[in-house]
Amino acid sequence: MIKIIYIIPGFWENTKNKRYFEIQKILNNQGFKIISVKISWKNRVMSDYVNDFLNQFNKHTSEDEIYLLWFSFWAMISFIASTKINIKAQFLCSLSPYFKEDIPLIKEWRKKNIWIKRIKDLSSISFDELVKNIKCKTYIFYGAKEWIEIERRAKDAGKKIKDNELLRIEWAKHDLWQDSYINAVKEVILKI
Repeated sequence: MIKIIYIIPGFWENTKNKRYFEIQKILNNQGFKIISVKISWKNRVMSDYVNDFLNQFNKHTSEDEIYLLWFSFWAMISFIASTKINIKAQFLCSLSPYFKEDIPLIKEWRKKNIWIKRIKDLSSISFDELVKNIKCKTYIFYGAKEWIEIERRAKDAGKKIKDNELLRIEWAKHDLWQDSYINAVKEVILKI
């Protein structure tokens, strides 16, 4: 059995970042094979990002344990993809509140930061429909000092995903690399 984890760096980041190195070191010590996912971000939408990932998702044997570890907007890619592929577990870190059900609740100033093409695509992606198809263990992390919309999305995911652990991180903002956040993720990884 091989433990494989797919990690996606955020916009304009790469896995050479010092903090990614910290996570990679822990994952390596836990016996994980790490696959870094490359996404073409520019002028594209969530459906494109999911397809990019699925095209890079390797065929695995039934003995392989597959994990996904993604943050914020990229955690949406994991959430959506996990309904289409067979994985052992996923780490949803600060799952973004940009599903069909969330769009009406997004503040207008925030909508302006997400271009029209993206809003149209996101409006077609239903959290409530997708969540019915998640069959893997899901670790849902969110910071106590994040936007209320992220907390609401995390708690809703915690209610609707059958096999989950909802982890509220005290003092954490919307920053995976904040010490309290990264330490919470490390603690869970060490238990696997």
